[in-house]
Amino acid sequence: MLLFDVFRKRAGGRTAYEGFEQVVLGILVFIISLIIVYSLILVVIDLADHFNTGIIFVETGALKDTFGLILTVIILLEFNHSIVLALRQRAGAVQVRIIVLITIIVLARKLVLLDYTEASAETLLGLGGLALSLGGLYWLISDRDQPRRAPSPTMD
Repeated sequence: MLLFDVFRKRAGGRTAYEGFEQVVLGILVFIISLIIVYSLILVVIDLADHFNTGIIFVETGALKDTFGLILTVIILLEFNHSIVLALRQRAGAVQVRIIVLITIIVLARKLVLLDYTEASAETLLGLGGLALSLGGLYWLISDRDQPRRAPSPTMD
C-alpha cells in the first residue's frame, strides 16, 4: 500500500486533501467577501465625505485616492471570483495564470496611482522591469495552455 493511499479518502472521488483544500478555499471566499463589503463601505463613505465638503476631485488629488479605493475593490472581486471558480471546478487551488493576471492588475493600479513627480528613477525602472517580466510570464503561460496545431499542408 502506497503512502498516498493511506491519506486517500474516497468521498465523491476526492482525496482527503482535496476536501481540505475545498474547505480552505470556502473560508477564504468568506473572508475576502467580508473585506470586499468593508472596502465598498469605505468607498461610499469617502465619496459622501468628498461631496459633503465640496471637494473638487481634479484639483485636490482626491480623484486619485477614490480611484485607488475603487481599483482595490475590483482587484478583490477578481481575486474572489478566481477562488469561486476553483471551488466550482474542483480543479484544485487557484491556477498560476489567474494569479499572474491579478498581479498584472495590481501593477496597473500601482502605475495609475503613482505620483511620477516624486518617484525615483530606480522605482520607475523597477516597475517597468516588473511589467515586462509579468507580461513575458503571462505570454509563456498562455502559450503553453494553447494546444499545438500541426502545420497545414501547402499546395505546391
